[in-house]
Amino acid sequence: MISFGIAAFFLLMVIGTPIWAAMLLSGAVIILDMGLPMQAVVSNMYIAIDSWLLLAVPFFLLAGNMMTDLGLAGRLFRFIENLLGHLRGGLPATGVVTCAIFGALSGSSTATVVAVGSMLLPYMMRAGYDRRDALGVIAVSGTLGQMIPPSVYMILFATIAQLDVSKLFLAGILPGLVITVLLVATAVGLSWYGKQELRPRASGQAIWNSFLAALPALAMPGIVLGGIYSGVFTPTEAAAIAVGYVLVMSAIFEWKTFTFRRIVACFEGAVVTTTIIFIILGGATIFANALTFANIPQTFTAFMTSLPVSEHLAMGMILLLFITLGTVLDPVPILYITIPIVYPVVLALGYDPTHFAILTIACMMIAQVTPPVGMSLFALSGYFNVPIGVVMRGSLPYLGALLLSLILLWLWTGLSTVFN
Repeated sequence: MISFGIAAFFLLMVIGTPIWAAMLLSGAVIILDMGLPMQAVVSNMYIAIDSWLLLAVPFFLLAGNMMTDLGLAGRLFRFIENLLGHLRGGLPATGVVTCAIFGALSGSSTATVVAVGSMLLPYMMRAGYDRRDALGVIAVSGTLGQMIPPSVYMILFATIAQLDVSKLFLAGILPGLVITVLLVATAVGLSWYGKQELRPRASGQAIWNSFLAALPALAMPGIVLGGIYSGVFTPTEAAAIAVGYVLVMSAIFEWKTFTFRRIVACFEGAVVTTTIIFIILGGATIFANALTFANIPQTFTAFMTSLPVSEHLAMGMILLLFITLGTVLDPVPILYITIPIVYPVVLALGYDPTHFAILTIACMMIAQVTPPVGMSLFALSGYFNVPIGVVMRGSLPYLGALLLSLILLWLWTGLSTVFN
């Protein structure tokens, strides 16, 4: 029945069953076949989301929605555009840097690509950039929010592997900066010989004024991360403080757009996204626990450690598994299905857990823009009403930069562990 349950999972996926339902049904089949009561299925779903740390997810998503809808994100964009917009490739570079900073504010890739895309795309189109390239840089750069703290995927990883999420946040800073630089270099390289119109250089006074205007948004990462690492508050409390901070700053500096209707829309968006994540989380937990009851992680660990290969090559095989799954699955189920299986292997190989977490997050970034089911690709396609193929083709050069970043992080352990 174990093989039947696994086969049922793939069959349900093929016929288009929602991923959470496929994992829930196939996992329940395995659990019930092992003689465990139905209560085990229900209790496992409840335990999956009964976590103080996971409470940070809806708060960070809400903060990101408020940054976008209440106006602070626009201030951030205008400051970076004044700094970089006059350079060759300055507008796509502006998009990358804005996504990096906005990702540090919201932790949500979907919120980032929509917020930055709605501001950047009109500028790039008027300057003569190809629509495909403009959408591509936004789609891939939007994933930076999963590496640069605070990151929703880091929170999920920490709950699965029972790690300190504050250490993961700290470990993601340098890799996030490295990936940002590589994406900026890709954007500038693709634009170097183009005929795009160069924007006039902003005056020093304009840059200073836009910096002062953006300061309320720029200060939030320092407040959130500074409070976490100084021990003033926990990551979950930091997420709630982020919401309060955005509300206060928006009421003061964006009072024209600070309306009850917009605030309600922010809450609705956060509730919908959180519900989707938690439903997938519950189904994935059932399936992962069923595999654990069937001793599949133990068997897989014994198999991997018995292979006559180095630990680095074994890690390469695990990363290849992540990337392959990313072409057909969303990052959340990938995390909850695979980490319980491969994490014991990683520990047995002597790999640093923090380094593995960063490599995993890098793979999840790639999964978000890997055809045919990349979440960021569909978010942009749906929001701007363009064919998904256009976004996919534009994202390919930047996807190559993400793959290069993954290889660099894999080979250079110090990038992930320098602060630990």
